Amino acid sequence: MLKLRSRHGLFSARALDEGSALLLRELERLPAPSRVLDLGCGYGAIGLTLAARWPDAQVDMVDTDMRAVESAAQNIARNRLANATVTLSDGIRQLRQPLHAYDLVVANLPAQAGNDALDQLLLDAYDAMLDGGSLALVVVNGLRKYLTRRLVDIFGPTRVAKVKQSSAHTVLEAAKLGT
Repeated sequence: MLKLRSRHGLFSARALDEGSALLLRELERLPAPSRVLDLGCGYGAIGLTLAARWPDAQVDMVDTDMRAVESAAQNIARNRLANATVTLSDGIRQLRQPLHAYDLVVANLPAQAGNDALDQLLLDAYDAMLDGGSLALVVVNGLRKYLTRRLVDIFGPTRVAKVKQSSAHTVLEAAKLGT
């Protein structure tokens, strides 16, 4: 069992939020990937759960908030997860990995970020993925239609699927066409 701590002021600081829990349940069905990127990791709830679930996978996490990155780094150390790293980064800009390095990108997209920021996160996810890689994200239902349209624009109409919907959240997946 992971021991995760957060800080006051971070998203879902007191407990795992419903959207992240829904995404993690849906990801249980996937085979272990080699490289995972958690975009906007916060204190590491999604990325560190995946690092513990898939010990042979390398899980890289990024966030723009220094407090979130510090919390995630402390949670990596607290749980002795040698296969996880966290980087302060606006999207994928400060990652050490080259583009097209990840076979799975995950995110709990921030509802208040605005369309431009969400679009940039989707483009970053696409650029970070290997050909044949997947994006799995959770969004509040109010953003589902907009994000589905944007995913179709980026990935193509046959590469986007609604995987699960609860009363408040939707899990969407997109696959990057292999060459």
